[in-house]
Amino acid sequence: MEIAPKETQIATAASSSRATQTRRSELEVSLSVKTILLVAGVVAVAWALTSIASVLLVIFVSTFSVAVLSPVVTAMERRLHWSRRLSSVVLVAAIVIAIGGLLLVVVAAMADAVRGFSDDLPRIIEEARQSELGSVVNSGSDSLDTLSRNAGEITKGVAKVSGGVADVGLSAFGVVTLGLSILFLTLFGLVDESRFRAWIGGLLYRGDRDRFLLVADRIVQTTSRYMLGNLAISVVCGAVYGLTAAILGVPYPLALAVIAGVLDLIPSIGATIAGIVVSIVALSVGPGAFVVFLIVMVVYQQIENYVLQPTIIGKAARISGFTVLASVLVFGALFGLIGAIIGVPIAAAVQIVVEELTSARRARIAAADGSA
Repeated sequence: MEIAPKETQIATAASSSRATQTRRSELEVSLSVKTILLVAGVVAVAWALTSIASVLLVIFVSTFSVAVLSPVVTAMERRLHWSRRLSSVVLVAAIVIAIGGLLLVVVAAMADAVRGFSDDLPRIIEEARQSELGSVVNSGSDSLDTLSRNAGEITKGVAKVSGGVADVGLSAFGVVTLGLSILFLTLFGLVDESRFRAWIGGLLYRGDRDRFLLVADRIVQTTSRYMLGNLAISVVCGAVYGLTAAILGVPYPLALAVIAGVLDLIPSIGATIAGIVVSIVALSVGPGAFVVFLIVMVVYQQIENYVLQPTIIGKAARISGFTVLASVLVFGALFGLIGAIIGVPIAAAVQIVVEELTSARRARIAAADGSA
């Protein structure tokens, strides 16, 4: 056998090494281009979503409103024997009339009261600090000093309440346009909800279709019962706190009632936060008003937790207290006050989906444990 000279072997090895390096370089360049294109695509999608964030918010609020109102429309169809279109139009028209009446009769007075409360809040806190009970409270925890330093932030929050639940920063024309967009999207969604649900079910096989329809119905029923019940309880909370403030001679009782009603929409902690706000204002009147309102707040919270919520809401959102607070904090950080309000039904919907997706596995595990 003929052996190649040593120089030839070295040249062959060098040529092979250069070819391998060239292929690796081409592969690295190819991967780099793909990565750049992928990153550029992700950035473009993120930029597009950011550009239409307000539109996505309108669609989300409208979809959530459809989920809340859909069972009401279904009940109207069943009891009144109306078509879904007529039931949806009548329900939405009734809501618009109710909101319009509220705007005409109450909102102007509430906005003035809330703005006045916002302007006088630093003075009220200072009066509370100078009172005897306020001095005792402040000496132990410096809570009133902290409130005094953050009076400006509280004032901004109160101003947001007087301007609406969501601080959208839009002109009057923009607010009207936003409201009409949500209104008509909700109306069309209520009319087409059953049809859209059936259309999605038509894309699935029978077993998956039944599971989808069952899960969708559970989510809608849970969302509707929870939100409508939560709204009713918040009205009760605002009425109780506002009436108590008026009886005790606390300034701006109407504004305090509005703030308490809005804050009580936040699960678990809303009534407590509202009670603290009203208690601070009551402290400016005197120790007697402060103590009386504290008693009313504690008694009402017990009634709300053990009477109103089980009676009105029941077990619509069957999730733990930890999950309730976690959902309030997470969605509140993401979407503000609206997120804190709708966080619990969203968490309940996610829990329903997870339970359905894991039901077969949990059944197999239970069967295996039983046989063992």
